[in-house]
Amino acid sequence: MSSQGSSPKNSGIYRIIRIVFGADLVIGLALAAAGFWLWDRIEIWTAGLGLAAVGLLMLLLFPILMRRSGPRDR
Repeated sequence: MSSQGSSPKNSGIYRIIRIVFGADLVIGLALAAAGFWLWDRIEIWTAGLGLAAVGLLMLLLFPILMRRSGPRDR
């Protein structure tokens, strides 16, 4: 495998991880909304918000980690 010109952002695993974190955010928001408006359960609402917060945090943090793990020969 040649690493010349290949960016971690162009790899398939990077896209899959971003999709998983995005799905985590969407599922968390949907769960929070359902817990608040449909079921009127504070536990489900709180769990959904926590799940969405983790998804958002990882969506914001993961690109920073990818940049830091890039090539060191600048």
